[in-house]
Amino acid sequence: MKTKTLHKSIRRSITGSLGRFLSIFSLMALGVFAFVGLKLSGPNMRATAEEFYARHHLADMSVTSTVGLDSSDQALIRQMEGLQTADFGYFQDVLLPDQKTALRLFSQAEKLSTYELVSGRMPEEKNEMALDFLHQDKYKLGDTIRVTEGKNNGSSILKTHEFKLVGFVKSSEFVDKNFYGQTNVGTGQLSGYAVVSPEVFQSDVYMIARLSFKSMQGLSPYDSTFMSTSDYYQEALKTLLAKQPQKRLMDIKSEPQAQLNKALMQLTAEEEKLREAKVSLDQQKLLFGNNAQFQAMQDSLNEAKEKLEESRSKLQEQEEKLAHLPLPVYTVNNRKEGNPGYQNFIDNSTRIDTLSDIFPVVLFAIAVLVSLTTMTRFVEEERGNMGLLTALGYSHTQIRRKFLVYGAVSACAGATVGTILGHIVLPYVVFNAYSASSTFSDLILTFSPFWTVVSFVIALACTVLPAYLVTQAELRGVPATLFLAKAPKAGSRIFLERIKPIWSRMSFTYKVTARNIFRYKQRMLMTIVGVAGCTALLVMGFGIRDSISGLGQKQFGEILHYNMLAVSQKSLTQKEQDELNHFLHSENIKAYETVHFEQLHQKAHNNRQDISLMVLGNEQDFGNFVTLRNRISQKILPLSNQGAILSEKLAGLLSAKVGDEVVLKTTNDKEVKVKVAGIAEMYMGHYMFMNQNYYKKVFGENFSPNANLLQLQDASHSASQKVAVDFMQSPGAITVSQNNDLQKTIDAFLHGINSVMFVLIGCAILLAIIVIYNLTNINVSERIRELSTIKVLGFYDREVTLYIYRETILLSILGILVGFGLGAYFHHVIITMLPTDLTMFNPNLLWSNLLLSTIITLTTTLGLSVVVHRKLKKVDMLGTLKSID
Repeated sequence: MKTKTLHKSIRRSITGSLGRFLSIFSLMALGVFAFVGLKLSGPNMRATAEEFYARHHLADMSVTSTVGLDSSDQALIRQMEGLQTADFGYFQDVLLPDQKTALRLFSQAEKLSTYELVSGRMPEEKNEMALDFLHQDKYKLGDTIRVTEGKNNGSSILKTHEFKLVGFVKSSEFVDKNFYGQTNVGTGQLSGYAVVSPEVFQSDVYMIARLSFKSMQGLSPYDSTFMSTSDYYQEALKTLLAKQPQKRLMDIKSEPQAQLNKALMQLTAEEEKLREAKVSLDQQKLLFGNNAQFQAMQDSLNEAKEKLEESRSKLQEQEEKLAHLPLPVYTVNNRKEGNPGYQNFIDNSTRIDTLSDIFPVVLFAIAVLVSLTTMTRFVEEERGNMGLLTALGYSHTQIRRKFLVYGAVSACAGATVGTILGHIVLPYVVFNAYSASSTFSDLILTFSPFWTVVSFVIALACTVLPAYLVTQAELRGVPATLFLAKAPKAGSRIFLERIKPIWSRMSFTYKVTARNIFRYKQRMLMTIVGVAGCTALLVMGFGIRDSISGLGQKQFGEILHYNMLAVSQKSLTQKEQDELNHFLHSENIKAYETVHFEQLHQKAHNNRQDISLMVLGNEQDFGNFVTLRNRISQKILPLSNQGAILSEKLAGLLSAKVGDEVVLKTTNDKEVKVKVAGIAEMYMGHYMFMNQNYYKKVFGENFSPNANLLQLQDASHSASQKVAVDFMQSPGAITVSQNNDLQKTIDAFLHGINSVMFVLIGCAILLAIIVIYNLTNINVSERIRELSTIKVLGFYDREVTLYIYRETILLSILGILVGFGLGAYFHHVIITMLPTDLTMFNPNLLWSNLLLSTIITLTTTLGLSVVVHRKLKKVDMLGTLKSID
């Protein structure tokens, strides 16, 4: 009977205080939801990518060359230590009929980096093609697609240029929807890829080698062992191929040189015959004089001489070209460098890991503190019942069971709901936010026993542990003591009373408020901490949103004032220079600035950092195209002969300050030392700026302009595409970089972060509502007799509400102020750790952010005052004041 009655009492304790039960349930559910959800979102994203890479055998390494890979290259690569598979293939950049859209046409892979068939089938015949699945809205199966090749000096690599579309595929080598890489045709940017049969290509050399290594099989691509092994094989491959450029250049020159030598010998022989003929003709002139026959022979001889001189000139030109053939460039890329989007997706997932180390921990900590207070108050309210049960002969263990079960049920129910939603809902929200810019689909959900157990342990510790400790302390008293209501906390003089000018001018109600705030110190601290935590999360969430929302405008409005970077070959013929000048003075170009452009690189944070070097031709006009300024002081940075200006994010990655020297590498891996003369504000990309004199000092070369910064009359996407096509059709053009494309990359990145922050800000607002309601409810419960007394004394309902809620408002304001400092710290930590290596967030907090966070917290506080007011209006004064003894 005792057990049955006890169980009935436990059930009634839940149904009789449903508000308290639901508050604990909500706190635990919210805390576990954010904690588990963010902890699993990053690993789930990586598991999805890892499974896709493994299913399609993504190559560990790729090798390409500017002259292709001949039999000697293939033999050398196959000698590589630890090599498991070497898969050689072809590719060619082609244009679709609009002459703007550039695709990279690949031969179908046999073993490595295979394709996922989205619809249709793979090509089987020479005239069949499978297209990038992102083009499904433009083409349908069965369409005929005609392509044209780019600049191949008149030679054709493809046997056919007309294909039937038989399938749509997804590549494991292209996982970014917005960036496929650069090309030398079309607009200078690839817009997709396609797959055809290897028989389509007519080439003596392969274009790409895809490699896999035995020791890397079975390793997670995100494991440090995989990354270090990849770095080792990359360096080993570079060393193995180090002598190939000279060898290939000799091989490439050998046959043309032999033909040239043969032609020169023939030309020399012809010239010798011509000299002999001239001597013979001169002799005839002495014998027969200058007659008509002699004149005809003289004209014929002069004509032959001109032809020989012309042939000699052409041969010398060919010899000069042959002598100046550039060394072939061999490029060895690991997955990060050869796969657009590969590193971005990793960075996106690790950004979520960064958030999971701060946001849910703070949220959970607040939930823990409020739950501790709630359970402590619950036990204290049940003193009378505990005394009654003790008097009736119930053991301490049986009495404690009521509170332990109450705490365990509320905590476990909340943790269960939070765990389920955290495992399913939040990872999907995060993944969908980032899948907008990646080609991954079908998120792999994983179950984490570890984080689930941790969450339940924390949830139970928040409720069961305080219930046990407080119950244990209360049960030390005899039943008679427990029957007595717990004496209210005694008031005491506070420091403010000593400041007579202030204290004497305060009204009675404000004096009571001031004393009560310090009278209940634990509740005071809990309210301040709870509100501060919620405000800090709001400040951090809105701060991150603000830090990234203006990146595009700052980067492409305030700092970079050009629309396009057009890069040409270093040495142009007169004809090519004339065409370039004609392009630069066309009606589409508003203004241009000539610079020397070069790509440098250096390794930092275990990743290769690509750096765009710009050497200025005209320093006076350069400010119209790029604003070089210090972010903090906003002062314009001048270029000097003693150093270069680095972009801020690059300087941070290299741990470089003004006056330091940094070591960078050229495309040929030649090291150069550069002194940092200034650090410029820049939010995307790595840039270095220097003048001509310092460039010559560092690189030992004279300034040779090879690029132009272009400002367009019409900067719209379609107009920019047209200008890019016009430039790339020039024979001297190499590539074009459009700011529109960079803006698209930033927008995709911001979309992902904003979506996640929207969810987290929502969690913070819900937490603020629960915390303030809970603490106010506890405050009312603790002082219900006091409130009943002042109602009996004649206080109006509004005055009774203000009597207690004035404290909540003041403590909330203090909590908000503390939250500003805490939120600013969290914001700084997050924006330092969250961006990719190529991006930098605006570290400044906006006043609008602080104002918005304040409004939300105060609105929540004032909104809940309505609930409290209605509750206090219904208080039974006489029933509350009846003494239980």
